[in-house]
Formats: sequence, structure tokens, C-alpha cells
Amino acid sequence: MGKKFYLSIIFVLFFCLVGQYELASANNDGEYYTIMLKNEDDFNKFSTEASKNGIEIVYSVKEIGLLQVKSIEKEIDWIEKNKYVEQSNPSIRVVSDELSSNSTNLPLPSLWNLQWDMQSITHNGESYNVYSGSKNVTVGIIDSGITPSHHDLKNSLVPGSKNLVPKGGLRGEEPNETGNISDIQDLTGHGTHVAGLIAANGYMKGVAPNIGIKSYRVFGSHSADSTWVIKAIVEAAKDDVDVINLSLGSYLIKGKTFLNGEKSKEDLAEIKAYERAIKYAQSQGSVVVASAGNDSLDVKDKQSMEKFMTEKLKEDNVTFKGKVFDVPAALPGVVTVSSTGPSGSLSSFSNYGKGFVDIVAPGGDYKFLEEYGAERWVSEGWLQKEQIVSTAPNGGYFYAAGTSVASPKVSGTLALIIDKYHYKDKPQKAIHHLYKYGVDETNLNKAFGHGELDALQAVSK
Repeated sequence: MGKKFYLSIIFVLFFCLVGQYELASANNDGEYYTIMLKNEDDFNKFSTEASKNGIEIVYSVKEIGLLQVKSIEKEIDWIEKNKYVEQSNPSIRVVSDELSSNSTNLPLPSLWNLQWDMQSITHNGESYNVYSGSKNVTVGIIDSGITPSHHDLKNSLVPGSKNLVPKGGLRGEEPNETGNISDIQDLTGHGTHVAGLIAANGYMKGVAPNIGIKSYRVFGSHSADSTWVIKAIVEAAKDDVDVINLSLGSYLIKGKTFLNGEKSKEDLAEIKAYERAIKYAQSQGSVVVASAGNDSLDVKDKQSMEKFMTEKLKEDNVTFKGKVFDVPAALPGVVTVSSTGPSGSLSSFSNYGKGFVDIVAPGGDYKFLEEYGAERWVSEGWLQKEQIVSTAPNGGYFYAAGTSVASPKVSGTLALIIDKYHYKDKPQKAIHHLYKYGVDETNLNKAFGHGELDALQAVSK
């Protein structure tokens, strides 16, 4: 997952790489099960039959035929044999790093001198003078929420944000979650940090300071269910969001899994559901951007991925036969973003892979930390030279590193492209423009896809 340091300053890494492969165990109260229907048009028919059989539907994404139910063992057998069901399995959750809420306030009024990442991609702010966006275009941030009152974000937030965390939160274990659709308050800081890198416009600046943003909250205090993330993609697309930013992901298996020696159904419903949701978003005119992950993995190396996942699953007594996917980053139609450090080289933690990564952007690093040690890293200012500063939920600012903080810069730049060149509802044209004009190919290698993000070039053609 990468290193975390609690040195009075907080660091955020890639949200929700799989720390454990969550195969929820059955109990007397029932098990959470994800169901992918063969056809989304069968949604009402299946729902009626499920209700007659006493199966509780707890979450659904009707547009792509996805449901989550809470059922006991005998009902699971009925689900697996139902004629409308394509795939079903115990629900997979998305796991996040735990974060402390005490962010460190930084010197005011101007933080621009600390934004080495933004200086790089905007050519020291020159791109703002060429084009800084308008509220005609919106980035939807699927994450942990946002702090609407933050000085640098309140004028960027446009109406229409949504909370997709249901009442009771994950598995009913978060009593503070009310299910209120308007409750987008960030409880971890991750979503607020991501938002600042897109559209902050105050003491610090995002890459697109005049673009609109909406928050789609899918994390409570710690974790999210994959179905919530999938629903958020669909909701954002329905809301006519132009760019969808996913600074999150899970490692999922396409193949057969074995829990305590018992075989699951082949493939996971979540993979198919993500694929359908992304296609749906594209059909609605949205570009989907996702971060690549923070485990230093060559995602295209099947053996490395299998070894990594085998170790992750060992403690849960889960084995598998099949291919490991970094989802949603590895799925078709997604703009996949890896991270670079201040030197322009790939970040020590970043996932990579030829044919996997589409573009890279500054996401920070830990190389100076490894070179100088924690004490000198902080006292001599090396921290500021390689970490990324952005907005914090307490109204202040904090440092972070990860592919999570690289992808929002690409999302913001795509929003600028869509706005300036009138590519609304033309996602492929916006992506083509980004890859043709919005990259610096100086350090191009197999890990960098089309190149490193250059926001000035993107809005200057």
C-alpha cells in the first residue's frame, strides 16, 4: 500500500487498493451478495421474484442490471439458479487507508510556491492565462466526499452532488450514515484533497480553477462497497458530468476463486458491472479517468500480479485460478493515469505497464525520504519538494502522494479541453486531443503511455 508517516503532516496514498479480498462470510443475519443480470431490462422481473422469495434488495443500479442483496444460504442457491442472473458472488468491498483528521495548516496567503506539481504542468501558471475553464463543464469526483465550505473550493462546487453511501454504511456497521442524498461531507480528507487538484481557486490553484465540480460520495469512515462506486459512475453520467474522476480501485480476479477450498462461480459480477457502467458513461458523453494504483506493480506482468494477489489473499484462506485485474484502471475505455515524482521519473510506488498506462502526471514520491531519512526529510524541507499539497477537510491544506493525486490533474485538463474546444458529449475527441497535444514526450517510455501531462500544451492548440 505504500508508506504512511504521521509526522504532524498527513499523507494519503491510493484509495482502496485491495488490502483483503472481501468475500463476506455468511451468518445468521445473511450475507451481502452482488448480482449481475443478463439483461438490464430484466431488472423489474427479477426484483419481483426476489421479493416473493423473501430476498432483501439493499442496493441497485437499474441502468446496468446490478443489484446487491442480503440473503441466507438457501436463498443464495435460488439466486445462482435464477434464469435472469448472469453472475453472482459475495460482495467485494473497496478498502481505503485510514487517515487522521489533524491536517497541518500551511503558510497563507499564497501556496503557489509549494505547488511544484502544478508549476510543472501549467508552465508556472501560464496555462491559466490561456484558458482556465468555465462552469459549462463539470468534473464528477467519485470519492470520499468534499468539504463544501472550504475557501478554495466553495465557488467551484456546482449544484447536484450526491451521497451514494446507504443508511448504515458498509454492511450496516456505520450508524452515523443516514443515507441522506445531500450528505457529501468528507470524513477522510481524500476527496477534498483530490478536488483541490482539479479546481481549487484560492490560496492554492488546481489545474482548472474555473471548471465546475460535483462530488459523488462513496466512502464513509473507512471503506466502500464496489456497487456504490459503480452506481456513482452511472449517476454522474446521468447527471451530464463531462469527466468522471476515480482516484480509487480494487484488484479483482477474472477466473475462479476458492474460499476454504470451495469454488466460487467463474468471474466476478463486479468486473462485468464496472464494464457496463463505463460503457454507459461513454454513451452519455462522459470521459472516465482512473488512477493506476500504488503497489509498484507491472500490471501487464501476469506472474507478478498473481504472486502479489496470492500473498494478499493468503490470510483469508482464498486461492484462485485466473487473471488479476486492476479495476477500473485496466478496463477498456478508461484513461489510466500513473504517477511521476519531481524528477519526472516514475514514482517509486506507482503501478505501471505497457498498454496499461495511458498518461502520467505528477503524484509525488518517497525517493527523497528513502535517501535522507524521515528526520532530515521533514527538517530540511525535502518533504515539500516531493509531496503534493492540496485542500484539507478542516479548511486547511495537507500533503499527499499517490496515483490518486495524479489522476485529478488529467481529469481537470480533460475538462479544459472539452470546454475550450467544444467537445461536450464527444469523449473520444477529447481523449484524442489530450494524447495528441496535452503531453510532453521528452521522457517517454513504456511506463508513460502517451507521455507526461502538459496542461499548457493541451489548451494552446
